[in-house]
Amino acid sequence: MLFQYFLCLFIVFASTNGPGKLKWTTDGITIMGSGYGTGPDQFQFPESLFIEPKTQILYVTDVSNNRVQKRYPNGEIKTAAGQANCAGGSTPDKLSGPRDVVADENENVYVVDEGNQRVQFWEKDAKSGQMVAGDGTRGSSLSEFSYPFRLTLDSKKNIFVSDTQNERVMNWSSVYIPKTSAGKIVAGGHGAGLNPYQLNGPVGLYLDEPKDDLYIANGNSHSVTQYNMDSYGDKIIVAGIPGRPGNSAAQLYSPEGLTRDKYGNLYITDCGNHRIQMFCPDAVFGITIAGTGRMGNASNELNLPRAVAFDSDLNLYVTDTYNYRVQKFNRIQ
Repeated sequence: MLFQYFLCLFIVFASTNGPGKLKWTTDGITIMGSGYGTGPDQFQFPESLFIEPKTQILYVTDVSNNRVQKRYPNGEIKTAAGQANCAGGSTPDKLSGPRDVVADENENVYVVDEGNQRVQFWEKDAKSGQMVAGDGTRGSSLSEFSYPFRLTLDSKKNIFVSDTQNERVMNWSSVYIPKTSAGKIVAGGHGAGLNPYQLNGPVGLYLDEPKDDLYIANGNSHSVTQYNMDSYGDKIIVAGIPGRPGNSAAQLYSPEGLTRDKYGNLYITDCGNHRIQMFCPDAVFGITIAGTGRMGNASNELNLPRAVAFDSDLNLYVTDTYNYRVQKFNRIQ
């Protein structure tokens, strides 16, 4: 295990020309979030973020303001879904505690509307959304959710959603199916547990589509599981120690957000440890690349970070949830 750790350090920091040499500034820059509130550039608990690859527009779910905000590269901020005045509800024109967002290059967004037990599709500048997954009621049938949390889409716009309290990940084959249609279970569904066949509070998702691998952050067991959906039998723990939360390099504490880079490195918001961890391929030990491991609001500190993403230059973005801001850590190398 030590060999893997030092190999990862060598790849990231030692090579002068290698593609795996990645490093970011220690201090973050606040690019969204001027404090707690309801203004266009204020948040009440920013949860998830998404950077659309072609347009580089940044989308952020503003949970307690019941809306999704988007920031254009020129700094302009608009509401992409929900009500700009933060009014929540269950009608098609409102959201209730949105947890995640994915967008396309045309500024259409897909939103996990957790409080309403559904996924909504909002076209650009639309006044209301269309339910595309879940039927709006809480339950355990294949058409229902019990507190959906995160979603991801593949290249064909098939939807994958972490159905947290049902301990499973659901898939809908198309965003345009009738709202009463049932999804299918692609991971979990065996109750909560610590082994790779079970999920335990599944939250964050990352889909490696070419390999058909789904990475799942298990918040309650403090680990990340890799599922291969082709075999539905190849399941391994790739980060953290199930059932053993902690702050060592090998441990996680309530992980949530996930992403990967083109080199295969896995990035995790280690929420309870107030840091972002990078795990190189096959590594047991993670490397802290943002945050100090302690709660704080200084430029080098985080307070319960929930999501992580990269722009086209591999600059790092983090929702610093309880500091009510989005932090950008510029790539140095």
